[in-house]
Amino acid sequence: MRLPILAAAALLSAASAASADLKQGQSIYQTNCAACHGAKAQGGLGPKLSGEVANWSAAIFQRALLKNVDDHGKMLKAPMPFWGKVGFAGDKGKAPTKTELVALQAYLKTFK
Repeated sequence: MRLPILAAAALLSAASAASADLKQGQSIYQTNCAACHGAKAQGGLGPKLSGEVANWSAAIFQRALLKNVDDHGKMLKAPMPFWGKVGFAGDKGKAPTKTELVALQAYLKTFK
C-alpha cells in the first residue's frame, strides 16, 4: 500500500515543480523576450521562437542564449541581447542560470 502512495506523492511533486518551472519561464519570457519575439513567441522584430527553436536540444538552446550562437553555429544578430554578458532583467548582470534557461525553454514549448 505504501508504494502507490509514494508514487502518487512523487508525481504530485514533479507536477508542482513543472508548474513552478513554467511560471518562472513565463516570467522570464514576458520580461525579457516578448517585446521582440511576440506575446506567444510567434515572432515580430525578432524571429519566431515557438516550434523549432523551442525544441532545440538544451545544449543548443543554452549556447544560443549564453554565447549568441544559433543551431547552425552562426552568431545571432543585433538587437538580440548577449544574455551571457548582460543577464536577464533583475539578475544584475549575472549570466542566466541553467534553471532559468530550462524554465524558459519549457515555457516556449507550451506554444504550438
